[in-house]
Amino acid sequence: MKKLVNKVALITGASSGIGKATAERFVKEGAKVIIADHNLERAEKFAASLMDNQYHAQAVLFEAQDSRSAGRAVDRAIELFGGIDIIVNNVGGSDLSKDLAVGELDVRYFDEVMHVNLRSMITTVQAALPYMKDHREGCIVNVASIGGFLGNSTGTLYGISKAGAINLTRYIATQYGRYGIRCNAVAPGLILTPAALGNLSQEEREKFMQHNSLPYAGKSEDIAGVITFLASEDARYITGQTIIADGGMSCHNPVV
Repeated sequence: MKKLVNKVALITGASSGIGKATAERFVKEGAKVIIADHNLERAEKFAASLMDNQYHAQAVLFEAQDSRSAGRAVDRAIELFGGIDIIVNNVGGSDLSKDLAVGELDVRYFDEVMHVNLRSMITTVQAALPYMKDHREGCIVNVASIGGFLGNSTGTLYGISKAGAINLTRYIATQYGRYGIRCNAVAPGLILTPAALGNLSQEEREKFMQHNSLPYAGKSEDIAGVITFLASEDARYITGQTIIADGGMSCHNPVV
C-alpha cells in the first residue's frame, strides 16, 4: 500500500541528492510534490521527468537566503495542489574552503551558512503553519546531520547550524503538537550525494568508511526512505525526534 496517497509535499533543495531521491520516493508513494530549488531550470527538468511518468510534480524557485521565498513556495503548493501536508526542509550546506576551524573562521561567512541551513527551515515552517494549524494536521521533516551531534576539525558553522536544526525540531514539535502537527529530523552520516563527492576527497571518504559499522556508504535513497517513514502514518506517534542514519559510524567506542 502506498504511504502518502494524495498528500501534498514541499521539498526544498529537491533537484539533486537527498532532496531529489525523496521527491522520487514521495511521488511513487502517491504524493503530489513541489520541487523547490534555487536551480529552477534543473528543477523544472526533474519535475517534467516525473510528470512524464504520470506522477504529480511541479517546480518552484526557492532561494534559501531569501526569507520571502518560502512563502511564495508554500502559496504555490496550495494554489497548484490545494493544500500543504508535508514540509521537508532539505536544503543546506557550506563551503569547506571557508567553513574552517574556529580560530581560522571568517565570521562574515556565519550569516550565509545560518540563513541557508537554519533560517530557511524556520521561514518555510512559518509559511506553512497557518494552513496546517487550520487543518489540525501536518508533518515537518528537517534534514540535519551527524555533524549536529559530533565535533570535527572543519565544518564548524555547518555543524552549529545542524545542531540548531535538531533543537528547532524539538521546539516545533513542542509548540505545535496540539494542532496535530508532527516535526522530526534525520541526521545522515556520509551520504554519497553530488555535494559530498564534490566536498570530500577520496581519502576523506575512506576515513569515514573506516568508522562505519556497515561495509558501505549511504546513498540518497537510504535517507529518502527514513524521511518517507517519518512523513507517513506509520510514524503518527513520533514527534520531536532525530533519527541518526550514519551506517553505525557514531555507535561505538574508539577502541572498535
